[in-house]
Amino acid sequence: MTVEINSCPNCGCEEVSRNGQTRHGKQNYKCRECGRQFVLNPAWKAITKEQQELMQRMLLERISQAGIAQLLQVS
Repeated sequence: MTVEINSCPNCGCEEVSRNGQTRHGKQNYKCRECGRQFVLNPAWKAITKEQQELMQRMLLERISQAGIAQLLQVS
């Protein structure tokens, strides 16, 4: 099975090298341009700017962090 690596998620450079494995057994890669380490299909999802802004507004309304995490389905 061949996995094709398109580019670094940080700088877009196509020169990446394999860099061992994560503690969960996934293949780790490193960009030769910027030095960032990454995996191809991370299990976590990044929080979008819209979600961050919504969280800030909810905190100003004094909603608890646990309540915000449950509503937005983030941890």
